Amino acid sequence: MAIVFKCVLCCSSDADKVAGRCGRAMPLPKRCVEPVHVSRGTVPERLSVPSELEAVTNGTLANTVRQLSSLSKHAEDMFGELTREATNLAERTNVLQARIDRLAIKVTQLDSGVEEVSLQDIQMRKAFRSARTFQQQLFSRNTMPSAMLATYARCDRPPPLERLNEFRDDGRDARKFYTDPDYFFELWRREMLQDTERIQHDRGKKVRQPRGGSGGEGRATRRVRALNTTRERHKEIAINRGEVFIQAHHHYNAEIYRPDPVYGSQYHYHTVKAAATADTRLQRFKGPYLC
Repeated sequence: MAIVFKCVLCCSSDADKVAGRCGRAMPLPKRCVEPVHVSRGTVPERLSVPSELEAVTNGTLANTVRQLSSLSKHAEDMFGELTREATNLAERTNVLQARIDRLAIKVTQLDSGVEEVSLQDIQMRKAFRSARTFQQQLFSRNTMPSAMLATYARCDRPPPLERLNEFRDDGRDARKFYTDPDYFFELWRREMLQDTERIQHDRGKKVRQPRGGSGGEGRATRRVRALNTTRERHKEIAINRGEVFIQAHHHYNAEIYRPDPVYGSQYHYHTVKAAATADTRLQRFKGPYLC
């Protein structure tokens, strides 16, 4: 009987109760029916009893009654929590029903043919937006169940390490090295800040940082725009209209004039670029052509 009670009532959540999983693996059980072992006990040696078997039977019966009393206490606590939750749900339902009734009255009394609203007033009014209220302090000591609060009250208090704060030079609390209730909140806050910075960086809203040095470090890399000439633009327009371009087949080689060694002419080295424009010139034909 004790093992069944412990497996059902030691679970820390309703899902575990429904699943029937034992809560002994949890580090801190929420409810535990005591005594757990009803028959594990010995008869004191100082007592002289005629029958030890009868004494063990009486002890088992007494522990069973104590176990039923503990079970009744936990049942009262559980039904009290259910009553408070049901009362809270009923109050929220009544508030919602009152809002629905007020809206129903306004809708039935509203007549669009009688009331005239100008277009300017419609544009000046903002759209309706419901106010969002975020619930905070959900896992504080005030919202802790009574069974868990009683378990915490039986725990040992942490050592008074705050007395050593006056001997520290870094200004940190000495108790936080032993226990820190705000550790997980600070860890969550740092993760949220990192996610916010990452989102701003992805959107191009990176926070400006001070430039280091005079060499222009930290400046954004400039992109060089591609050169788009008028010739290329007209060529693209002609291609879109169906015109065909062919390149000239005749290329004129550049002739190099050198000084005459016999007559000793004083001509300087120069290059005649007779075909400079002919090599790059394109002949434009419209329509089909013959090779």
